[in-house]
Order: sequence, then C-alpha cells, then structure tokens
Amino acid sequence: MHPYANREAVLTSKHQKLRLIDSSFRQTVGLEIIEVALDTDQFGTFSGEIERTLAPLEAAVAKARMGINETGIPIGIASEGSIGPDPLIPFLTSDIEHIVLVDEESGIQISEVYRSFDIVAARIRCVPNQDLTDFLQRADFPHHQLIVKTEGYFSPLAVKGISDLDELYAAVQKCFLESEAGSVVIESDLRANRSPSRAQNIVQAGQLLSKRLGQLCPHCRTPGWGRVDYERGALCGSCSGYLETAIRAEINGCVQCDFREVGRAILTRVEPAQCPWCNP
Repeated sequence: MHPYANREAVLTSKHQKLRLIDSSFRQTVGLEIIEVALDTDQFGTFSGEIERTLAPLEAAVAKARMGINETGIPIGIASEGSIGPDPLIPFLTSDIEHIVLVDEESGIQISEVYRSFDIVAARIRCVPNQDLTDFLQRADFPHHQLIVKTEGYFSPLAVKGISDLDELYAAVQKCFLESEAGSVVIESDLRANRSPSRAQNIVQAGQLLSKRLGQLCPHCRTPGWGRVDYERGALCGSCSGYLETAIRAEINGCVQCDFREVGRAILTRVEPAQCPWCNP
C-alpha cells in the first residue's frame, strides 16, 4: 500500500483549485484532499495591488504551510503560477505552474513544475469610446474573465471577475473616473477560477505531482522519487569534441535519503549543429 493511501491532505487555495487536482491524487496514491480558503493574496496578486516578494515555489510552500497551520493536517498542498514573457523564449507568453506537497511529519517537500504556452493573457490600455472588439476576441471574453483597473502597477482600484459586457462597460466607466492618466487597463483575470486556460495548466501540474508521488524511492520507500538533476557531458557526433554542458541523462533521486541513480537517457551524441566547433 502507498504511504499516502487513505491519508488526508489540505489544499490551500482561495480560487477553487480542488476540482482541478483532486481526482489525480486520489486515483494515483489514494490521497484524500480537502480545500481550505485562506488569504493567499497576501503573497501577491496577478493584478498588482499586492507585490509578489517570494519566488513561485517559495510562495507555494508558504501557502501549503499556511493550510497545515490552520487545520493541523500535517500534509499540505499548494500551487503558484507565474504568467508573462517566457524565460527561455521572451517574445512568447508562458504560464509556469509550480505545485508542491509539504509533509511536516516526514520533513519532506515534493514539487513539480509545468510550463505551457497555452494561456490566454491579454492586456490593453483603453481610452474613452475605444472599440474593444478585437481585444475581446483575443481575450476570449467572456469565456475568460477580465479585470479593469486604473493606471499603474500598484493599482488603487481594480474591478475583477468581469464576465459580461454590461459589467465590463460599468467597470471601465468607474475606473475612468478614478484614473488621473485618462485611460484604464483591461487585462485577463488570471486567477484559477476565472481563467479556463490557466485552470487546465494547473490540472497538468497536479498530474505531474501525483505521478511523482506514486514513485517510491528504491532505497527507503519514500514517495517522490524522480528527477533531481542532470548528468552532463557528451561527444559531438561529427568531430568528437567534448561538450561539458550537454545534458546526457536524467539523474533520479530521493527527497528523503541521498540515494541517486542515472535515469532516462537524453542523448548519446551531440548533433553537429549544436557543436561550437562544427558550427561556430
């Protein structure tokens, strides 16, 4: 039997994420999850009223521990998303979802990350009487909900969760009256219960974590066995030059003990196109 079978975990979420991850954890390891709605906005908001000061994984861990402290349940789960210019391909927008399980009894922390370009994240600066037709199509409105806010990153006024045109125009008018710049910002509401595309990415992140939880360490049987690093260094298939940074294989490891072993092979030879000597 899996160590987490018939155990209970608490999911800390203000935005109804339980429906997105519950089934995968129950089916994979038998973990039952309850959701507690706490003020996770204190770690920062997408709309900018509260600055994000923690890295995404740190914020997810802080949320998980908040739920543990609130309920007394020693196993906590939480997620945190980061949406914006992709760190590897900056001209594209990506959604990077971190999800973590914190087990205070065992003293372990197991996390996964899911990166996706399938995210609706539209934004426009709007002036009075501006035609919003093209923007609303790009924003997939009303399937994806919107936020209207006054100018500035730390917005003194933001109307969230807008799901129909009457709400939208009323919010735009309200924010215009408060905006010293004479314009307002309309953008996608990226909270999990307002953005179907982000919700689907959280589903994928939850499946990755539940799958990892299902893998036990071959040495100590702790859940969470999986990739912890990469084995690097490979020869060019053309000139046999040695590239120290080339990723040759995954290294799997345990979150509890120091046991490690080489996992899935990624490459045996570097392609000449990636070789600095063959393709300087």
